[in-house]
Formats: sequence, structure tokens, C-alpha cells
Amino acid sequence: MRFRFLGDGDCPDWLLVEINTLSRMTSIKMKSLGQLVVKSLTEGEFDEEKVKKLTQDAKLELSDAKAIVAALELIFTSSARYGVSVADLSSELQQLGLPREHSAAVARLYTDNSPQITAILTSQSLRLNRLTSIDIAPGENSSPFKRMTLKLKNVDGKEDETSINILKNEIPVLLTELKRARSMMEGY
Repeated sequence: MRFRFLGDGDCPDWLLVEINTLSRMTSIKMKSLGQLVVKSLTEGEFDEEKVKKLTQDAKLELSDAKAIVAALELIFTSSARYGVSVADLSSELQQLGLPREHSAAVARLYTDNSPQITAILTSQSLRLNRLTSIDIAPGENSSPFKRMTLKLKNVDGKEDETSINILKNEIPVLLTELKRARSMMEGY
């Protein structure tokens, strides 16, 4: 069976197991747990102590708690990634065996937080190294090549340097192509 919140894919077996585990919790505790997961997705803050307390009350082990958190995180991020409607999400979670109250709680959390989750996912996607400078070293006049040094700033903030040899007559072509690529990227 295909599920929209999973990108029209089949449900992984581990998620089915965790939905069964989620079903054993009360809907109020599951909603509280979902709020903690959403907060960790949107704000980057994860309160492990609250998760332990919520899951200990439901008599779940630590490994089950971690798996439940991963399942809720997958449900929220995948639903936001594929732009699933609230009705579809609730219906599909019920088809997977999650009780109606639990599905409604997850759907409400998704409705309230999908714009923030989508914004976070967008900011985390397609991060590229940034070109900071290009230096062309003066070479011998008899050589058909020039040494070009590219300085790149990685997404983690470190700078790398790469050197290449390029034919002198290809430098204007490369410059034209780089300018065209920049204008295309600025259009996006």
C-alpha cells in the first residue's frame, strides 16, 4: 500500500512497529511527545528528560522512546516534505493502526507547525560551498597553461583552496560560463 505522507511509498516495517508502540500511550502523552519532537525540529532544542518521563509513565524502555521519537520525526518531516493534507495524514495514520485520537493529535500538531518545519527543511537543503575568490598566477609566456587557484568556503565555515591548470585561451570561456551560471542562480 502506498502512503502520501511517505512520498507515495510503502511504509517501512520499523515505522509500523513504532505506530503499534505509540498506540499503547495515551493520546495526551503522545501529543506532549509530539510537541517535544516538533520543538526539536523547529528550534533545535530536545528535552530528553521530558521524553524519558513521558515514556516511563507509559512503561516504555529507553530504546522504545528513541524509536518513537524517530517515528514522529519521520511523520512530521516527511509530511511537510511532500505537502500532505491534514485529512490525508490523519487517514493514513489510522490505516497504519494508530487510533483516531492519536491521529488527530498528530494531524493538529502537523497543521500548527508545518510552515515552520517546511522552512527548516528548506534551509537545510541544497547547501553548497561558496566561491570566495579566484586567483590566476602569472605563468611563463611560453607555457599554454595558467594556474588558477579557487578559494571555497564550505558550509561548515572552513575555507579550502583548490588549484587547477587551465589553457590560457579557455580562461575567457570559463569566465563567461561562470557569469552565466551566477545570473541563473540569482534568478532562483
